Amino acid sequence: MPKYSEEIIQRVIEANDIIDVVSQYVQLKKSGHSYMGCCPFHNERTPSFSVSQDKQLYHCFGCGVGGNVISFVMDKENMSFPEAIQYLAERANIHLPKSTSEDDAKYQRKETLYELNRVLANHYYTLLKHQPDALAYLKERGIDIRTIKTFGLGYAADQWREACQYLTARQFKIDDIVDSGVEIKNDRGRFYDRFRNRLMIPIQNARDKIIGFGGRILSNEEHGPKYLNSPESLIFSKGTELFNLNRAKKNIVDNQLVVVEGYMDVIALYQRGIKNTVAALGTAFTSHHAKLLSRYVDEIVLCFDGDQAGENATNKAIAILKNSPLKIKVVRLNAEDDPDSYIRRNGVDAFRQQVREAQTAIEYQLTCLKKDNPLKTNDDRLTYVSQAVPIIREARSDIEKNFFSKLVAQSTGISAKMIYNAAIKNIGYSEDQIMPAFKKYLAEQKKKTPKAVLQAEKNIIIGLLNQTIPFNALDLTESHFSDAMFRQAFHEIKKCYQERKPMTGATVIAALDQPEAQQALTALIMESSNGEASPKESIRVLKQYKDAAAMRALQKKLKTLDPSDPEVARTLNALMELKKRKDSMQEVEDGR
Repeated sequence: MPKYSEEIIQRVIEANDIIDVVSQYVQLKKSGHSYMGCCPFHNERTPSFSVSQDKQLYHCFGCGVGGNVISFVMDKENMSFPEAIQYLAERANIHLPKSTSEDDAKYQRKETLYELNRVLANHYYTLLKHQPDALAYLKERGIDIRTIKTFGLGYAADQWREACQYLTARQFKIDDIVDSGVEIKNDRGRFYDRFRNRLMIPIQNARDKIIGFGGRILSNEEHGPKYLNSPESLIFSKGTELFNLNRAKKNIVDNQLVVVEGYMDVIALYQRGIKNTVAALGTAFTSHHAKLLSRYVDEIVLCFDGDQAGENATNKAIAILKNSPLKIKVVRLNAEDDPDSYIRRNGVDAFRQQVREAQTAIEYQLTCLKKDNPLKTNDDRLTYVSQAVPIIREARSDIEKNFFSKLVAQSTGISAKMIYNAAIKNIGYSEDQIMPAFKKYLAEQKKKTPKAVLQAEKNIIIGLLNQTIPFNALDLTESHFSDAMFRQAFHEIKKCYQERKPMTGATVIAALDQPEAQQALTALIMESSNGEASPKESIRVLKQYKDAAAMRALQKKLKTLDPSDPEVARTLNALMELKKRKDSMQEVEDGR
């Protein structure tokens, strides 16, 4: 992974005005010295997302996220730091220098695998044109030539080493072909193609790079799994990627994405105009998927197969999604249907109607319970209520809990009030669930460092960033800062001062290691005034705290020393010096 110099990072930041970048995702309006809009990272109706053009920072007063233009792109596009730098550099037509360090090996390997997959996808696409069985299969499924081109559908030849020979002829190394998952090495050291006689579906990440393949058999009578996917690799992680997200994010409708189970469901819906559709990649829905979706929309509609397996998958997805900020709805299909078969038989308008009338997650779960329970006896009804109460408890508001309690009451004859009271019993939310990341960070630091010291460190850093405190007025070093975030910020500010480089909050934030620290410092900068006009009081607090810590360490050391050890005298002298300094500072404070 390339390491970019501070000069390059600063140049990229300066070339990408944060207002322009954020405006690609958020409708911003001028409000005083800042711009305001609805936060793209959580669901809100009243704008609390602030972007400062002067400071080149963003901060949400609702959920606490914040940072500079790089962190915004990282969070919004699910990019790593180097990927965000590359994205912004391309946007600003900045040429990034190539690094030759050993740290680049992993990055270069990734680029090789991306290129290998691109070349192979083009080859599969070419082979499809000359494969009647595969073309007949697509025609039977109602897939037209435009959709074939859009998704780059292809065909893997019914040969043991066709793909490998094609790639090696184009100078790709066998190790890279194996690492990509295209080739398999058996116990005897022989190689053979993973995909043979299959319809090939390229899998792209959110930035349109091909990270793997899905292969489907052309006839259900053939041996082997119906779908065969690329294995996990350096560039492919099934639990963190979603099929068609690269296209769906550009076609979002009503702040909503539709989640289906399979590639062919996505392709069939896309061809008929339902383009805001994604699918998990041969794995169960994960918390990473939920986090990824929440970057783009506030609501998702689950539309899995109508059979029992699809119902089970839907309930598992709901269990994951209930811990996310996403609003969840569910389309309930007949047992014999999947999204592909439904839209082919009933048409796009009928499918859109299903999406509009989708059930809430809780309504769907209650329907599933009721489906398997005749509710004819008192035992049936009591069982249904006992199973329904934990589901109702998951509702996000008291109004919803009350509403669903009444629904269950209508079906069972049991008092809605009793059901509601059972649902709200022992409800509570931990601080971890409701506290934004930056508040958690600061709360953790307060456990380690006195509040007055944190306040003093904050005052000095904010004053330096806002240039109300001249750096040469400070008689401090990094060692005076107890908090890691403030210490790292001070180090970066000092470096800018010593090297006479421009210093802004955005550049200092970019140098911080932890995302929580970046958000915390962003929040402090955005929420604070210009800081102290005079840093004297804060300097005194930091020096006293450092000296007190040093005195405690020396006193602890004395207890471990032998009385005859010469180190005792040196330690006592050091203690005396610290005590004199403490007394001197106290005299100044008392005005003697």
